[in-house]
Amino acid sequence: MNTLPAQAPEQAFVPLALEVDDIAVYASIGAALDCGTEACAEAFMLATPAARDTAVRLWQAMQRLNASRPSAPGLRAQWQLQARQALEAMRALLGLDPERMPTAALAAAGLRYSA
Repeated sequence: MNTLPAQAPEQAFVPLALEVDDIAVYASIGAALDCGTEACAEAFMLATPAARDTAVRLWQAMQRLNASRPSAPGLRAQWQLQARQALEAMRALLGLDPERMPTAALAAAGLRYSA
């Protein structure tokens, strides 16, 4: 009988049928959302096309807000707040913030497939 060793070597998550660039994007988004590559990829895969499109648009907006470097401190603070709000909205939309938006509610709204 084969048994697993007590300490199986940890392997990096590599989703099937994804290109290296896709994995890099999931890793980048996962790091920003503080959820890791695997959780981010799973969240996107369980999201419906409408939710995925919205999440990508939020990600693009957040990237633009972070890339902008206004000289006025008040404007810079406003853009940083908007970028944080975009990330929070992404987390909720993708089911990564179940306290704010339970996955059952996302599924009922047609934004997530039932797992």
